[in-house]
Order: sequence, then structure tokens, then C-alpha cells
Amino acid sequence: MRVRAPILVKLLVALVVPTIALFAVFAAVAYEVSRHDLDDELGRRLEAIASSAATQVRGKYLVELEPGDEAERAYQNVLKKVEAVATATGARLFVLDRKLDLRVDTAGGKLGTHDFRADLDRAELARVFEQGVTVSTVTFDDARHRTYKLGYAPVRASETEPEIVLAIGAQAPASYFDRLADLRGRLLLWGVGLLAVSVVAVMIATFFLTRNVRRLATAAERIGSGDLGQPVSVTSRDEIGVLAEAMEHMRCQLAERDLRTQQMLAGIAHEVRNPLAGMTLFAGILRDEIEEGDERRGHVDKIQRELHYLERVVNDFLEYARRPKPELGDVECDELLAEVAQLASTDAVTVAAETSGELARADRGQLRRALLNLAKNAVQAASAAGHTTAAVKLRARRVEHELHFEVWNRGKEISPETSGKLFEPFFTTREKGTGLGLAFVREIAADHGGRVDLASADGETTFSLVIPA
Repeated sequence: MRVRAPILVKLLVALVVPTIALFAVFAAVAYEVSRHDLDDELGRRLEAIASSAATQVRGKYLVELEPGDEAERAYQNVLKKVEAVATATGARLFVLDRKLDLRVDTAGGKLGTHDFRADLDRAELARVFEQGVTVSTVTFDDARHRTYKLGYAPVRASETEPEIVLAIGAQAPASYFDRLADLRGRLLLWGVGLLAVSVVAVMIATFFLTRNVRRLATAAERIGSGDLGQPVSVTSRDEIGVLAEAMEHMRCQLAERDLRTQQMLAGIAHEVRNPLAGMTLFAGILRDEIEEGDERRGHVDKIQRELHYLERVVNDFLEYARRPKPELGDVECDELLAEVAQLASTDAVTVAAETSGELARADRGQLRRALLNLAKNAVQAASAAGHTTAAVKLRARRVEHELHFEVWNRGKEISPETSGKLFEPFFTTREKGTGLGLAFVREIAADHGGRVDLASADGETTFSLVIPA
């Protein structure tokens, strides 16, 4: 049975894909929120450091210094104070004037040197000088690809002079990116773990789900093949269990109906057989009482032929209704085919059996009955077409894990319209036929776990009774 869209694929698409997609969205949001919060925290910290350092600086003295005045007491006092703050906080501190020239730099920048890096922060520094607020910049990378962030605070002339004359900057590495990298790694690891757990969970759920589905499919095939004796064994309490209960109820009803049908057929055949035996007996007595040459004796002969035909019909009904389960045993194919060929041969048509040396595991009696039926049909077809020599052949051959019993004959090919109905009970193309012969052959093949194939074209027909090797 071919499954185009397995349940596992559907469950993976329906459950795992949305779960991973939602986790990916959650991870992205968590990462961005964490990055934004850590960036804001670092910015506030640098602003606080800059503000704290600004209280240690009197701007009016630094503004008056010129390049080369690094030895002046005012410069040294400010440098010591900001270096103390830098040492305590781990940040680089520097003081800028309105031209963005350095006044003090804990990193060793010279007095009066222009800070080209500060040119990028003109907008932030304008707010510091004009509005007197603390600001922080966006993160940036230096030449060695290390990430930094800056915080600026205004520096007033003195405690009593509120004029903003300088700006002090605090620069520190954005070490939180290491924490973000760790968070990203953990999220990725959790995502892979969630994917693995989801896939395993879906596979386990699919296994238990499809196991019951396969059991139901096997039970359905078994019921469809006519095996109504084995109950449906699925006992789950979900919707599949409800389906299993419905199939078990259906199996019981079919078994009861099949039993009633067999009993009815057997009863009818039995009731017909008794008067039929009496008629056959009295027809024979009547024939003996009529003298040879009397034209009435021909009428009695016709009566006897019809009675024999009725007896054969009754026997076919009984065998079809009372078909026993096959009793498997080792069967030598060459011996069986030779016996069938001998019984099916007539004065007009001789059946040939090819040797193969194969051994079958089957019920010899039922297999013999099926092959004999096919062989007799082949003889009749060949005879009707006027073929007598090399017209019917039997052979057994192994094809992979199957054993094919082939009955080949020359004769009129069977049309596709007819071949589709040949194995239906009571369908026949002969004037006097029960239509049970080929149906019986198909039932025997099904009881052995096999099938019957038909190929007919170009004046040749082959019936293949296939059973497991």
C-alpha cells in the first residue's frame, strides 16, 4: 500500500515547524530586548561616570591652558582627579572644548590635540554644550574591531559659575557583547535541543499512532480477503479505538452473514440432492425398461445428462459453501502438475507439464483442485478454437519470493470486459456453467496468501496462480 503523504511528515510540518518558528521569533525578540537593555544600561553607566568626573573639574582653568602647559598645577590637579575616577571605573576619561580639542586625556592625548573621533559625535556634544544634559552615543568599533560606547557630561566653569565651557567624555568597551554572544549561543543550543526533542516526540507519537493504523489496515485487508475469524485487536481509547470497534462490529456481522449464507447454500444443496438422487435412480430404471432402439430411450438419456449436470452444480455449491481452511504441507510441483495434466487431458487435447524441481508450501488437495479447474478450462478453450497439438501447457516457476503456477493455452483471447468479471461468483461465459470454478480458484489462492493473474492476447491465454514461495 503506497502512502503519498506519511503521517510523520504531516505531524512534523504541523507541530515541529510552528514550534521552531515560534521559538526563533522568541529568541530573536529576547536577543534584541537584551541587547537594547544592556546598551541602555552601559550608556547610563557611562553618563553617570562622566557626570561624577565633571564635578571634579573646574572648567575655567582648563580653558585658559595652551598646548605645552601640561606641567601647570591646574592641569596636573585635574588629570589626577580624572585618573582616579578612570582607575575606579575602568573607563577612559577625556575633556573637550567647544572646538573638540583635548584638554585632558587619561589615555595620554596631548593638550590642544584635535579629537577626530569626537567629530562623529557632534550632534550629541551639541546637546551637551547647548542644553547641559548628559548623553550617550551609539556603539562603535575601533581599528582593532573592539566595540566601545561613549557617555558625555557638561563641565561648568566652577561651582558658582554655571556656564558650560567644556565637555567630559567617558569611554568603555561594550563588554556586554560577550554576554550577548553567550546568550546567542545558548539560544541556538536550546533551539537545537527543542528541535531534537520535538522531532523525537513526534516520531514516538507517530509510531504509536501508525502502529494502530497499520493494525487496522491489516485487519481490513484480512476482512476483505474473507478471513473473518480473527478479531480486530486494536484497543486504544481514542478515535482509532472507536474505528476499531466499528470494524470489529462489522467483522462480526459479516461473519454471521457468511455463516448464514454457507448454511443456506448447504441446506439448499442438501434439499436438492435428495430428490435429485431419487430422480437419477428412477431415470436409470426407466432407461433399463425401455428397449434398445426405442426413440423414447433418447429422451431418457437427455434426462440423465441434465440430472448429471444438476448433480455437478449441487456439488459445486457444496464445495464453495463448505470450503475448508488450507492445511499447509510440502508439495512437489512436478508431481502435482503431472497429475493435473493427466486428469485434464482429453482424446482431442493433450496437456503438457514442464518440470521445474520446485517445492511449494500449500494444501495439496485445494491446489490440485484449483489447477485442475484452470487446466480443464484451458483444454475447453483450445478445443473450441480447433487447436489440438501443443495447445495447453502447465509449469511452475519461482519469481523472487513468489511461486507462479502457470496454465497456458492457445485459443481465443479473453476480452478486458470479460476478464474483469471472470472471478466473480456465478459469472460464466458457457451455456452450462455454474460460474463458481474460477471464483473457487481465486478463493483458494487468497487462502494461501496469493492471487490469480490473467494475461490474454494474440491468441494465447495464461492464468497464473501465485502463492508465496
